[in-house]
Amino acid sequence: MSHNAPLESKLVEWSERHAMLMGLAVGGLWFHAPPEFLAAMAAASFLGLIRQFRRQWTPAEAFGAANAITLIRLIGTFFLLLFPIGNGWLLASIVLLILYADGLDGWVARRWKLASPFGDCFDKEVDAFFFLALCLLLYNRGHLGVWVLFPGMLRYLFVLFVKIAGPPCRVVEGNWFTRSVSVIAIIVFTLCLLPVGLFCTELAMTATAGLCVSFLYSLVQLRRPQLRI
Repeated sequence: MSHNAPLESKLVEWSERHAMLMGLAVGGLWFHAPPEFLAAMAAASFLGLIRQFRRQWTPAEAFGAANAITLIRLIGTFFLLLFPIGNGWLLASIVLLILYADGLDGWVARRWKLASPFGDCFDKEVDAFFFLALCLLLYNRGHLGVWVLFPGMLRYLFVLFVKIAGPPCRVVEGNWFTRSVSVIAIIVFTLCLLPVGLFCTELAMTATAGLCVSFLYSLVQLRRPQLRI
């Protein structure tokens, strides 16, 4: 077992609790709870994450520049939820700016040797929450039906499925296919925010289908027995 195994196990446990909490929050949205409901539950959960692992943020124990960028992305996501922007072009520009910062925090972590299990978990969970918020924006603005909350929940459903199914057979790293599908889906959903004549429903459904295939592929890789040589 690696030196970071206990920390990684605790992060997985937090991620599972967070996924259940986000599931409850989305259930509230289904029954027309305001966006503040999701924001409040997410804020409480992320504050718990930061506080629980405060001595393990980075190898030097400081919060670090990379985690600070991730935190700014999280704050930006809360801003999108709590302060509705009527101008679709401005809204899409802010979404793309947050998406750009997603690549910046990883680069800073690698460049300044700030990478840590906490930072990796924090980054992935902020990514998932950002995408859920994007789906909620499309639903609240009337661009898509309530079904659009489903792709926003896929990450959390994946985490809960892995918990129920038991320990995976192998560790699967991210790959070009899953990353590309995720980025394309975010871009498609962002385009749906724009006040232009796009086939928004058809594009969003296609992106959702791609995400489902991506998550199914990851599940198959996790459950496939590892060959012993």
